[in-house]
Amino acid sequence: MRSVFSHPRFWLFAPFVALLALSLMAFGLWQYASERIRSDLADFGLTWQSVSRNGFPARITFDVTAPRLVQEKITWSNPELTATLMPFTLGLNDSHGVVDFLGTHEITLPAGDFTLSHDGNLMSLLLAHDGLLRASFEMSQPVLNGVLTNQVGRPKLHIEAETLGLHIRRSDKQSQTLDPMDVAVQLKNGSFIQPTNRQAEAFRRLDILASVPKLWLQNRLQAGDILRLDRLTLERKDLTIVARGTLKLHARGYLQGTLDLNLVNLTALLDALQEANILSVRDRAKWMFLGGLGAALGGDTQDRLSVPLQFKNGRTHLGALDLGPAPYWQ
Repeated sequence: MRSVFSHPRFWLFAPFVALLALSLMAFGLWQYASERIRSDLADFGLTWQSVSRNGFPARITFDVTAPRLVQEKITWSNPELTATLMPFTLGLNDSHGVVDFLGTHEITLPAGDFTLSHDGNLMSLLLAHDGLLRASFEMSQPVLNGVLTNQVGRPKLHIEAETLGLHIRRSDKQSQTLDPMDVAVQLKNGSFIQPTNRQAEAFRRLDILASVPKLWLQNRLQAGDILRLDRLTLERKDLTIVARGTLKLHARGYLQGTLDLNLVNLTALLDALQEANILSVRDRAKWMFLGGLGAALGGDTQDRLSVPLQFKNGRTHLGALDLGPAPYWQ
């Protein structure tokens, strides 16, 4: 053995041997990491028709055909996606990933069956060893079609928008805790279209910043859950609504709680309620009177008005106006 080290040609080839050994070790680690990721995804409920991997040595890229996720209350599928993970760039605890969805999303929920098509859809993830830290979901030209199977008559739903953004963040790295997740939603130039008459109810902007229970990300809602709405901004034609408040999932299946609404342009609000067949001509006249009274006594104006939106005892109330049944969560 000593004669081997003393051989003059040993040190000539030693760097190449060491490089080969390091390459084999790196490839083994890359193989282990990719197999571990595949195993974790399978344990989470994700299946696929085929998957190929590449990207050695710095990243792991999966080209997945027909991925499908099945959980207790949600089923999701897509024709094809590409997922790139960089588990060796952010340390041992955190890893970054990007998912490019190449086809239309097929989603089945307790509320109904939906399809979500797009012109481009990327999702960025920051993962820790104990779960999700942050996620950003960006989509251009989203089109949502669906049938609400949990409602009488199975009404259809059609929503279009220019862009959709969904951002999720947790502040604590301990996923075992029940700390809520911060969720932000941005929808730009969206429209709700009624398939019966093809008339679109358009809005320029919808921004939501809220805090929701962590299990909501798996569509696992339960009675007693709290949704804290830090800010909601809706802009539609000449109407602007800013809302804040707290909602709770009632054991009887409906929402309860109060949202404080700050409205800009009372007339535009009443127009929207009339277009939705929620407000009668008589109620409109009463609201215009109350708006003028509020301007005289409360400091508000008919251009700017503060009013509570309450979900109480299974009913929805906008100030003194009864809008009908409260929304159901189950």
